[in-house]
Amino acid sequence: MLKLYLFTVIGILIVNILMFIILVFLYRALKKQEILSKQQIELIENFAKKETTENELLLEEWRSFVFLQALQVRESISKQVSNLHPKAIEDAPVSHGLTDKELAMIFSPQQVEGVILFWKLFHQYVDTYWKTEQGKIKTVFKGAIDIEGSEVHTIQTVSNQLLPKLDRLIKQMKGVEH
Repeated sequence: MLKLYLFTVIGILIVNILMFIILVFLYRALKKQEILSKQQIELIENFAKKETTENELLLEEWRSFVFLQALQVRESISKQVSNLHPKAIEDAPVSHGLTDKELAMIFSPQQVEGVILFWKLFHQYVDTYWKTEQGKIKTVFKGAIDIEGSEVHTIQTVSNQLLPKLDRLIKQMKGVEH
């Protein structure tokens, strides 16, 4: 009976030792899995951050492009204040270069409104004072800057009046209060 009891105790001990060994292997496997899972999560987060950073850089590049286009337009109009420069108007950008959807992605609604109004004013200015009936930019004008009511004087005056409006809209595009 003692032998039977001893064999039973030894059998239970062996089963317990085997269970303990299995549990240790399972614990190690779970720890390795946890480490791998953390590494995967970290990789995914890093990828998402990198993608977000790249998107932010692209949006900033688009924003800068719109500002650059607007500043080129402003510069071409400012040249008209002292003397008419048809080539400056002809070489000025004709749009901001982005779709409405792209504008909405990079600017607030108030900034988008500023961008749209800026280009609207520029197109009205060019269509009203610079385009011929054939749609080309005029190169010959009647009058002189000092002759009130002449084409040259009118364009110079309108250009002078338009610049502060464009400056205000550029500030609005930048999100700066005016």
